[in-house]
Amino acid sequence: MPDITRIASSLLEKLPLAVMMADVSGQVIYANACASRLTGYDPADREEKWLGRLFPEPMRPTGTPAAWDAHIAPPGAACGATRNGSSATLRRRDGLGLPVRLWREGVDWDGVPYELITFQDRTEEEQAREDGAISALIMQATDRGILVLDPQYRITHANRAVASLLGMTVDALRHAPFGTLLSGAESDIGTLRQFRRQLSLRTGFELDVHTRGPQGTDLWLRCAVTPHFGDDGALADIIVILHDITHDRQLRDLQRDVVEALTDQFSLREMLDFMCRRIELIAPDCMAVVMLSTGAILHAGGHGALPMPVLQAFEGLEASTAGGACGTAIATAEEVVIPDFSQETRWAALRDVAAQQGLAAEWAVPIILRNGDVAGSFSLYFRTPGQPDRWHRRIVNACVHLAMLAVEQQRSRESIIRLSYTDRLTGLPNRAWLHRRMAELAARPPVVPLSVLIIDLDRFRKIVQALGQGRADQLLLELADRLRHGIVGRDVLIRTEGDEFVVLTEESSADITLLAERIIHNLEEPLSVDGIPVSLSGSIGISTPDDGQDMEERLRQAYTALAQAKKAGRCCYRFFHPSMNRQADDHVILASALREAIADNRLTLVYQPQVDLRTGALHGVEALSRWNDPVLGMVSPGRFIPVAEETGQIRELGIWSLRVACEQMADWIARGIKVPTVSVNLSAIQFQDPELVAQLGAILHQTGVPPERLIVELTETAMIENFDQTLATATAIRNLGIGLSMDDFGTGYSSLSNLAGLPISEVKIDRSFMNGFGSTGNVRQVVTAIIRIGHTLGMTVIAEGVEEAEQCNQLRAIGCDVIQGYYFGRPMDTAALDTWISERRVEPVPVA
Repeated sequence: MPDITRIASSLLEKLPLAVMMADVSGQVIYANACASRLTGYDPADREEKWLGRLFPEPMRPTGTPAAWDAHIAPPGAACGATRNGSSATLRRRDGLGLPVRLWREGVDWDGVPYELITFQDRTEEEQAREDGAISALIMQATDRGILVLDPQYRITHANRAVASLLGMTVDALRHAPFGTLLSGAESDIGTLRQFRRQLSLRTGFELDVHTRGPQGTDLWLRCAVTPHFGDDGALADIIVILHDITHDRQLRDLQRDVVEALTDQFSLREMLDFMCRRIELIAPDCMAVVMLSTGAILHAGGHGALPMPVLQAFEGLEASTAGGACGTAIATAEEVVIPDFSQETRWAALRDVAAQQGLAAEWAVPIILRNGDVAGSFSLYFRTPGQPDRWHRRIVNACVHLAMLAVEQQRSRESIIRLSYTDRLTGLPNRAWLHRRMAELAARPPVVPLSVLIIDLDRFRKIVQALGQGRADQLLLELADRLRHGIVGRDVLIRTEGDEFVVLTEESSADITLLAERIIHNLEEPLSVDGIPVSLSGSIGISTPDDGQDMEERLRQAYTALAQAKKAGRCCYRFFHPSMNRQADDHVILASALREAIADNRLTLVYQPQVDLRTGALHGVEALSRWNDPVLGMVSPGRFIPVAEETGQIRELGIWSLRVACEQMADWIARGIKVPTVSVNLSAIQFQDPELVAQLGAILHQTGVPPERLIVELTETAMIENFDQTLATATAIRNLGIGLSMDDFGTGYSSLSNLAGLPISEVKIDRSFMNGFGSTGNVRQVVTAIIRIGHTLGMTVIAEGVEEAEQCNQLRAIGCDVIQGYYFGRPMDTAALDTWISERRVEPVPVA
């Protein structure tokens, strides 16, 4: 054995290369530190270190016996030299294999042959090789396209998936610029610009690219771009992973367009037709149809290119298992797949029609609404047998949801229309429905002319006061049911408002008489509300067709006849005839003329000043309606206001007055004319209108008038008739910032508790108290009491009808705040009032 100390040296021990020496038997007699570390053997473990154990396979030289495997080498066995190194596996002491690069050399030591073995750990090299092989495998096997670009954006590597997507060869892509992927559209330059801009940020990003596939088809690719940089910070290469998102884009575009159609209020049929055609565009191997179920009967809701004979075969079928795949999907609320009509045993007639039109398969999916109802089915038909694939399912899943939204929108739209034209209490058609029907009849008159009956209950307001609104509504509900059962044929019963009903009938004059008498009789039969018997009566105005009459005129004639029935003592009916217009008093004539005057904006407002007694300054003005009719001449408010209230025109008149007064106030503000407030009278009827507060807010918004510059005047009648409703309306008006005035106080029968409960800002003493008003007497005491009550409640007190200086002095003496009347000024038009304001001297009214 050689002297090991002569072999071992500090140089060998420091080498990063493993060095061992073995004798001819294969026993290792020397191993440096690196070899000991790699093999896991301690340097003292000589007995266990054999080359056959360390290198069981590669250490067998060609033509050499396998003596090393038994750790015995034949004497004089020669070891072949391995000069260039070979790959081998080192079997470590712990049994693990370690890949190494191995060099072997035979040496002679003092005439004895030995083997010098050197080896190097190649774990990292092997791992890199495996990683490269796996990367190459992944790059070629994945269905995602992978590109590698150089710093000049040229393609250096491309896998088969990219070539397949683009319909090109890998060789054709190599060295091509990145722009080769683009579609050739105008948007390409923007895409390239965005690509370069994102790369300059030196981080990964995603970019959607529009390109062309095989046969020039549109193709959208999502590019996940990752730039790699060298140690010097320069761009080395760019990895681009491509994913085909064409279907995603197509489906997203379809959904977007359908949602836009929903927003644009397309009809349900237009919506579903559009959806089916778009489906056939992105899935040309199928044909789409939506079948809806109305009253359990099938009908086409929308379709694309499906042949008409197939659609016609479904019309009128029940939405049941007898109605083909569509009807079955609706009846069972489950999808139905027919992969091959020729193998299907159900629905023979439908199968035959489908086969005649070249259809081979069908897939039907139920359209289930959010409330659980099945509204219809969505079907795809195919010309070749088979099951729907994943793309078809994605399309239908999205479109079934959109169809559900479209159906629900249509139902909501129909519900809104139904509610808009339906009386909420009785469920009967309402006045809006009557106006729409009248417009339809004006455009397309019926074959059989219609007659109009207007039914108005007598003294129903007193019944409301006695029973309360809740019981009165119950009474109207039962009455409506009784009237509904009293009409026949195609007659239509309408509740226009309150206690007024209208009947449109095709009956002859003789039959209308019987109908009117039957209604009068039905009204006389007592009704029971919460066990309380209530007797009613009603008056009826009737208008029958005449040549050249439209429905609007016929309705006016019926109102004229109704007025005549009420004048005749109520509880009766009257037919309109031309002599009525000549015999009726000016009340009826004014009703018709007033309606036209309001519609044509022929009324005007004048303004009467209100003056502060203490300062003499203008406190505000009251707006008063005036009507100068070209035929009737000047009509006083005392004549046309009651007519407006009785005919229901007072609402239109009140809103017109509010709008005109606010427009005038806006003009004064713009011109710098100091008019602090404008007061507008509203009737008790308007205070029962639930739309009043919203209308006031809209007028203020439109005119830009501050709410504190407007005062609304109400009468005591509003409190008497329905205090709760009046209180709610008055509170809402005050919450808007609008002032509230009690007009004509002292002439009604309202209680002081009601007055105290209302948010009134001012109270007006009726002009009737100025007759007989003096320094002493009962009238003065009453006026004094009113002023004190008003001041106690924190209200401004205004006296109306003041015409004399003495009245001013006495009112000033007892503490009245403001006066209004001829003493300071009559009602004036705006030009006269502007002059009055500019010319008058402001000074307090002296106390006599």
